[in-house]
Amino acid sequence: MIAAALAANIGLNAANNALSLPFFFDSIGTAVVAATVGLVPGLVVAIGTNALIEVLNGFPWIHLPFAVCGMATAVIIWAFVRKNAFGNIGTVLLVSLLVAFANSILGGVIASFVYGGVTGVGVDYLVTGLVAAGQSIVSAAFWARLPANLFDKTIAVLAAYGAHRYLARATATSHPDRPGISANTR
Repeated sequence: MIAAALAANIGLNAANNALSLPFFFDSIGTAVVAATVGLVPGLVVAIGTNALIEVLNGFPWIHLPFAVCGMATAVIIWAFVRKNAFGNIGTVLLVSLLVAFANSILGGVIASFVYGGVTGVGVDYLVTGLVAAGQSIVSAAFWARLPANLFDKTIAVLAAYGAHRYLARATATSHPDRPGISANTR
């Protein structure tokens, strides 16, 4: 499961970057693993994704600090699953907002203070435009990432929700004496 999640994250991120889209698509596997397998495997996928992207790009030392964003995604999703609060579309929207804001804040701070605001990805066009319009680097890095993350992370959270529901139904069907997934076992 971890290998498939890493492959999904890396492949989708590479396709996104090849098309110069203002998104990231580097955390769908992280979200799914955190929701279905648990926190530690989700963190492994988050860190592993950024470390492998770093290796595959010849160690430009741009991607690894952003592992913190993937880790935030894993922690937030896992916390809702753990509290059995990941069961309806309203919660999915709330989790999507929390993940998007966390990633925008963390990514904006990392991009601003470590890289001067630009990191060589599609969202940099928005950052540059906002700075040209008079915003500070920190503000521009946050605001440029927010719409990208709202779209990007909502897809990741929806995938995690779908996988979580599927696994809950499969568990209930194969183990009728144990309905759903016990969050306390992860």
